Amino acid sequence: MLYAAFILFSVWAIVSGIGVVILPNPIHVILALLSALIAIAGLFFTAGAELVGALQLLIYAVAVTVFYVFVLTAVPWEKVLKKDSHYRVEALLSFPFLLVFYLEIILVFLVGVGVSPKGEIKGLLEELGNLRAVGVILFSKYFLAFELVSLILLVAIIGAVAIGRKEARTYEDDTP
Repeated sequence: MLYAAFILFSVWAIVSGIGVVILPNPIHVILALLSALIAIAGLFFTAGAELVGALQLLIYAVAVTVFYVFVLTAVPWEKVLKKDSHYRVEALLSFPFLLVFYLEIILVFLVGVGVSPKGEIKGLLEELGNLRAVGVILFSKYFLAFELVSLILLVAIIGAVAIGRKEARTYEDDTP
């Protein structure tokens, strides 16, 4: 039963991901992205990572999708240069990486955490539970990596705001 749910969520995520790439309407793209994010959360739930699945739903499916809807409504589309082409070449080039990524997910799902070095993750999961095990591993062994990622995200947010402010001034100028 669990394998059937995993396959269902996998196919759902792949179909939604293809929709993100090939759909021409931006609203349909956002809906396909939301669908893919929900399917990926389902993959996490079937793999026993309830915390990551819940974070996927809260952070990505809700916050990021709302952000995309905000951007979609805030951009003055009538002044943006219309482009009829999609990035089909890039999609075809990225397909092998996507395939490897899904194969990795399937491998991790099938093999599980039992193959971790010295069985330490499996022992932590049995001893502490899913939520506490993630916290212990994240804030002890991977603390420096966690802080570096947060710093990179902060710089990315500042850069996005700076670029957005610059583009807003460009659109306000009506000179050709």
